[in-house]
Amino acid sequence: MIMKSPYKINLFLSVIFLLCLVFVLLTGTNQALFIHINTLAVYSNPFIWANLTFLGDSLTACVFMLLFIRKRPDLVWSGIVASLIATFIVNTIKFSYNLPRPPAIIDSNLINIIGPSLFHHSFPSGHTVTIFTLAGILMFYFRSFFPRFLLIIIAFLVGMSRIVVGVHWPEDVLAGAVLGILCALAGVIIVTKLEWNRMRSAQLIIGFLLILSDSYLLFFYDCSYKQAIYLQSLLAFTVLVAGIREYYLLLKNE
Repeated sequence: MIMKSPYKINLFLSVIFLLCLVFVLLTGTNQALFIHINTLAVYSNPFIWANLTFLGDSLTACVFMLLFIRKRPDLVWSGIVASLIATFIVNTIKFSYNLPRPPAIIDSNLINIIGPSLFHHSFPSGHTVTIFTLAGILMFYFRSFFPRFLLIIIAFLVGMSRIVVGVHWPEDVLAGAVLGILCALAGVIIVTKLEWNRMRSAQLIIGFLLILSDSYLLFFYDCSYKQAIYLQSLLAFTVLVAGIREYYLLLKNE
């Protein structure tokens, strides 16, 4: 990707996903695409898709920001603002329209389910919004092509996983990608204009809360996908160790 500005990259991606969403809606291929993509659950290991979908969990994305609490508090604040905006928009849409998920429409013999079966509040995909919000914000941290490209691929696969595990339509995922990217941009723009994003006292409070959240993810949280329990433990433990180190250095004000 030639564009170097994270703003331009995010805007470019949002336009691409929006065009794909419009295409799916205009051509009426939403259900057919779902069936084709969902069959990947048969020809690949469910373990892969369960672990990918875990990465889109809101608590997973939340604790990941602990790694940036000392060096890039602006990204942490951007994530907080973006997540608040995204949560409000997603919940407003979900509970206002309450669109049915695939298991509520398609015969159970024609659909592959990995993990729990969900039937309501389909549009948009919350996991997809979460992962693309996180990816959109981290675009401002990484400067080289490969990590940015890797972020896009991971976010895309997490979105795909929501179709493969059988709980979201393609239109849910595409809308979630657009919304997540736009929320990330909104969060970064808002925080950039504020002066309190580098207040050390605020860093300490947010860092402590993130450590508590990570501890909850490690010891108590049920992500609903038993295949992802090892990744959950490994990720939570790794982030907790690294995050406590960052928090200690922040306390020392190094």
